Amino acid sequence: MKKFSFFALSLFVLVLSFTVFRTFSANSFQKKIDPVPKEKLPMEAALRRLSEGVRFKTVSSLEDTNANSREFLSLNEHIRKSYPSVEAKLKKTKVSNFSFFYEWQGKNPNLKPILLCAHTDVVDVDPSTISLWSHQPFGGEIRDGFVWGRGAWDDKSSVFSILESVEILIKKGHVPERSIFIAIGQDEETIYGKLGAKAITEIFKRRNLRFEYVLDEGQIIAEGLIPGIEKPIALIGIAGKGYLSLGLEVDLKEGGHSSMPPEETAIGILSSGLSRMEQNPFPLSLGEIQRTTFRWLAPEMKFGSRWIMSNLWLFGPILKSRLSEKNSTRAQLHTTSAITKISGGFKDNVLPASAEATVNFRILQGDSHRGVLDRTEKILNDERIRLNPPDTIFEPSSVSSTDSIGFETIRRSIQETIPDVIVAPALVSAYTDSLHYGAVADNAYRFFPVRVKPEDVKRFHGIDERISISNYEEMIRFYLRLILNSSN
Repeated sequence: MKKFSFFALSLFVLVLSFTVFRTFSANSFQKKIDPVPKEKLPMEAALRRLSEGVRFKTVSSLEDTNANSREFLSLNEHIRKSYPSVEAKLKKTKVSNFSFFYEWQGKNPNLKPILLCAHTDVVDVDPSTISLWSHQPFGGEIRDGFVWGRGAWDDKSSVFSILESVEILIKKGHVPERSIFIAIGQDEETIYGKLGAKAITEIFKRRNLRFEYVLDEGQIIAEGLIPGIEKPIALIGIAGKGYLSLGLEVDLKEGGHSSMPPEETAIGILSSGLSRMEQNPFPLSLGEIQRTTFRWLAPEMKFGSRWIMSNLWLFGPILKSRLSEKNSTRAQLHTTSAITKISGGFKDNVLPASAEATVNFRILQGDSHRGVLDRTEKILNDERIRLNPPDTIFEPSSVSSTDSIGFETIRRSIQETIPDVIVAPALVSAYTDSLHYGAVADNAYRFFPVRVKPEDVKRFHGIDERISISNYEEMIRFYLRLILNSSN
């Protein structure tokens, strides 16, 4: 017994020593980059332009690709008038109904161009929540230090801050070394960029264009979202999840009177299947992307969190448990499924013959759409529930390098303009247009410098979407430096 106790104690001391050594031997990935002096920007006029842009109700539609055409055309005209230097100096190509891209010719044709992208469409506002908004959803009000309204974050702030930065540089006489393309899509929120990003990408393919890197929306500046770090974290998305919406249908071929219900109904069968899916989520895992993120973050943490992050071989289960407590961090660890639509029945005393539902999957690297379908069929285990072939499938993206010109340019531009942050690579859980543009680039990154606190997460596609005036100024400064730094 004494020998066993001594052995156990020795093993404990050995493991403890090893983990502590690993904790303190890991070098920081952060680089010493001095911030650039802040030049005066025309913020009053820039805020007015963004505010007016938010007022256009550019809600894209899955059923009608010409929906809200007047709003889209008016927004595009607003952009044309707002940035006369951009319109005069850059070549503009219109695509589909309301999409377009600019080409800013560089001085050195031997350098690969870069692509900055954004989208003008927004999600609609649930009518039942309008009274809960502090300001009108499409009012574009500038008040209390914020610009309020749908699209102020996602993604008109990107559209306008990119164009603000280019307008400023053109007026200064700047000509980039490498060509810069700016792509503005119209349907990222509904039909997965088919008329915007996908159509633009096809043009790039026909022209045999290959970009040094793409920068799209995606990751954020996280404030208080990751345990163990007090500083804001600028997360550069190096990969994006795949996308699949799956239709489930039960069709019993007959209904009946609600006074004589059978033991099982179409709605009941479908609901039971959906319940089984929610009770059996995809397992959580710490893949290579997640481990890369934590390797970058670990040296910047306090000892307790740093100890855990530096020794995932031992503490991986503890970390997964902590991250699973929040929706935003749990989504990083597995393929997610969400029931987004359900329908069935038309009268309160009639049994419907059929019922339908839609389940949206965001597919993690390592999984595939085929694996999602097979797993769903196994969990449902009911031949009465039919899986309808999905219209749109995006497999998980490839993983972009953290040792590339693009990553270093984005990192430098962040630290030069937002010096209080820690930088780390990360996964993007949501769909973005980069899933198309990645086909014409060596590396596709997903980052826009919006600051997000825990209480702000619900504002994405939710109530009281807004961006602070100071944050919008940071965005413009970031794109200014990005363009200048990309000239090398």
